Parts: sequence; C-alpha cells; structure tokens
Amino acid sequence: MEVEILEKVPSAEEYNEIRESVGWGIYELNVNRNALPKSLYSVCAYLNSKLIGMARIIGDNGLVFYIQDVIVVPAYQNKGIGTKMMNKVMEYIEKHANNNSVIGLMSSEGKENFYGKFGFIIRPNENLGSGMTIFWKKKRN
Repeated sequence: MEVEILEKVPSAEEYNEIRESVGWGIYELNVNRNALPKSLYSVCAYLNSKLIGMARIIGDNGLVFYIQDVIVVPAYQNKGIGTKMMNKVMEYIEKHANNNSVIGLMSSEGKENFYGKFGFIIRPNENLGSGMTIFWKKKRN
C-alpha cells in the first residue's frame, strides 16, 4: 500500500467526505472553501488519488498552534498513516513554534495514547484543568 502524504489542504468536498467517514459532522461547502485555506499547515494522505487521511494546524503561527482534524478513514487506521501525518505536523511546529508556544489538540476518546507519543499530556492533571468545547448553534433569522 503506497500512501502519499502531501502538504496541501483538502477540497471542500473531500473534507466533508473524510469527516463523515469517522462519524463527524459535515459543513456547508462554502464554509469549507472559506475556512480551510486559512489553516496554517495541512497534510493529506492519498491512496490511488483518494483522500484517506488528513491533519491540519490552525492558530496564530507564533503563540498558539492548534492541531485539528487528524482523521484517517477507518479502513486505513492502525497502519501508520496517522503517525506519518503527525510527524509532518510536528516538523512544522518545530520550525515555527517559539519558546513557550502553546500546542493544543482535543483527542477523540481512546486516542490519547497516540498523541502521548508526540509529547502531549492528558488533561485534567495536577496543574491543568479539563479542556472545554462548545459546538456553536447559529440562530437563524
């Protein structure tokens, strides 16, 4: 299996397809087309020209880097694809992060040990509280 890891942003359609493959919500295509190019860095894993994985970084490229959308299509999980993508993500951070830059992510349940291999720590702990999230619901007029 020859997987190609490319430094690129997925198309709006690919992004929805890969999110759907892992049971995550999808977005309106125009939202994807506006938001995805604003990523600081993005990698895509392709097998025979089909997107089977992606990872991206968002943030301010100095103080805060946030790893988002680390996704591998379920049929291709546990084959090292996520590790290859995270290695590229961490290379970008190594080149661009500053002393005391904050590198964050939210792990899917059960994937914490995967990110621990890259130095991430689980919250809450004795020094840090829980990570928190809100899934914003826009009020329709």
